[in-house]
Amino acid sequence: MKSSILFYISSLAALSSIAQTATIGINPCAATHMSANTPVRAINAVQVSEMDNYDVKFVHLDIDVERTSTYIFGSVRTVASVKSITLDTFGFELHPNLIIDSIILNGIHITPVRTGNYVACGLPSTLITGASIDAKTYYHGTPPNGAAAAIGNGFSNVSSQSWGNQVTYSLSQPYSAYEWFPCKQSLNDKIDSSYVFVTTDSTNKAGSNGLLTNVTNLGNGKKRFEWKEHHIIDNYLISVSVAKYVDYSIYANPVNSPQPILIQNYVYDNPATLTNFQTTINQTKDLVELYSNLYGLYPFWDEKYGHCMAPFSGGMEHQTMTTLGFFEFSLIAHELAHQWFGDNVTCATWSDIWVNEGFASYSEYVAYENLDPANAASHMNTQHTNVMSQPGGSIWFTDTTNVNRIFDGRLTYDKGSAVIHSIRFEVNDDSVFFLVLRTYLQQYKDNVASALNFKTVLETVTGKNFTTFFNQWFYGEGYPTFNVKWNQVGSNFFLKSTETVSMSAVTPLFITPLEYKLTRSIGDTIIKVNQTQAAEFYTLNIPGTVTAISVDPNNWILNKVIGPAHDLTLTGIHENENQVGIEIYPNPTKDKLFISTSKIGTYTVSVYDITGKIVKSQNVSQNETIDLNSIENGLYFVKISDSKNVILKVSKLVKE
Repeated sequence: MKSSILFYISSLAALSSIAQTATIGINPCAATHMSANTPVRAINAVQVSEMDNYDVKFVHLDIDVERTSTYIFGSVRTVASVKSITLDTFGFELHPNLIIDSIILNGIHITPVRTGNYVACGLPSTLITGASIDAKTYYHGTPPNGAAAAIGNGFSNVSSQSWGNQVTYSLSQPYSAYEWFPCKQSLNDKIDSSYVFVTTDSTNKAGSNGLLTNVTNLGNGKKRFEWKEHHIIDNYLISVSVAKYVDYSIYANPVNSPQPILIQNYVYDNPATLTNFQTTINQTKDLVELYSNLYGLYPFWDEKYGHCMAPFSGGMEHQTMTTLGFFEFSLIAHELAHQWFGDNVTCATWSDIWVNEGFASYSEYVAYENLDPANAASHMNTQHTNVMSQPGGSIWFTDTTNVNRIFDGRLTYDKGSAVIHSIRFEVNDDSVFFLVLRTYLQQYKDNVASALNFKTVLETVTGKNFTTFFNQWFYGEGYPTFNVKWNQVGSNFFLKSTETVSMSAVTPLFITPLEYKLTRSIGDTIIKVNQTQAAEFYTLNIPGTVTAISVDPNNWILNKVIGPAHDLTLTGIHENENQVGIEIYPNPTKDKLFISTSKIGTYTVSVYDITGKIVKSQNVSQNETIDLNSIENGLYFVKISDSKNVILKVSKLVKE
């Protein structure tokens, strides 16, 4: 979804545990439509556990919907299989505004017990593992208007101020599917297949997932649109949109597709609408072909991709048919990318929303880079500027009840995108980088994945360890600022970079490769060095006369720059001026750390864990030992400061 408004101790097992237990959450468009206190579904752990006792196989919505109101009536059939040893209660969610007329479960009428949003159906007899559940719920009513979804309501009726069309549409992410149909809302229980049949006035069209297999004329001024999704789908991606639409369909032809891919667009039935957007809609074809080449074939190639217009400021990636307010290049690119990142592979928890939104946001840059390169750099720069508009904030979070935090445009989307760009820089080989993405998508297709799952694939394919990278950029906070000075004497080029950080208490140092563009008399060149400590001094052999330099010219990492300044006093004798004579050993260490200095004086040695917490602090003089037995094994940072609190050295430390 997109809004246009926009320690590693002994291992990462602890973070993995948090990721797997977080169960509730939402999207960045929410920030302008919701407050941080917007309520989410009210179900308890026992009710969640009851629903976890079965696995949903098939869902069939057969509903009546008009473009003039949110009133809905019809039935939902759910076919499931028992997972637990025994099952005596079939539970699901449905908002109290919606009245249950009857429930038939395995051929028997059931009287449900409703507690708030939860519906419990006692079974006539206990079922065992593997037994089938076939439940059909008949219901009717007007869904709530409490703005509990990522953008507004789970089910909305709005008139377009721009085009004069009235639309009824769903938007279930993250927990609002229950506002318009009976369901089990669990990211980890993806549904094997789904049907959405919509009966509506014959002047309307109804869009949904999968293929439109039939439009039945019911002979009473009504038509039934019969959509069938044969691919695995998550509950929040089931959708419906009803309005007076015209169908504008085109085809994409990826080189690796067995057949042309239908792109079916439901555009407002207003002659000016299609005229206004047609050129932009046609770009969808190029995007489908581009992503199929880079990420692997469009996952739902045997069905379709498409759009349904609805009056809201953004888009929502409903599987095979995005709902969106308007057609714009980056919005189309974002929502289409979700078909790979979010729909085919879905976040394991809402804490892992980065694997949906970060990659969809980065795909905007990929789209510009390949199809509109003149605007690629400015697009990434805009994302970086937004991230650094505040000093802190992490991509990772655990509070999945805070809608605005889950779909935070600055952190989940823009920082998420920027960090993927930096991963690409670290990999330093586009063929390998896109192989990582294809491998991840292939390994977790039709399933869910966490950020740690992606990290594992990244490390396996590249053969590189990304623990420090993730601790800094994904779990950590803030960004570095590089104070850069340079000089040249003959062919000797001297470069000094002093790093400070915006959130030193959380992430005291960013260890990163960094590029510098040198403007020279014989032609510009780019050099690449590693910033591994707070103060770095490099001496390089650079032919030609350097007249200017720029830092990170391709905007690979989040950073700010002081300078660069041409400092005529900078020569080789300054190399590591604050580092000379300070040694920390052994590293890795088991229990003791030795600090050796060549200068007499008093120094403060602070040991930080990856969260920025000081776990050990000690004043030392010339040569002393620090006892580390009281701290756990893991990755730490050691900072040494003088009596004036000037940082002299920052080093990584591994205690094992």
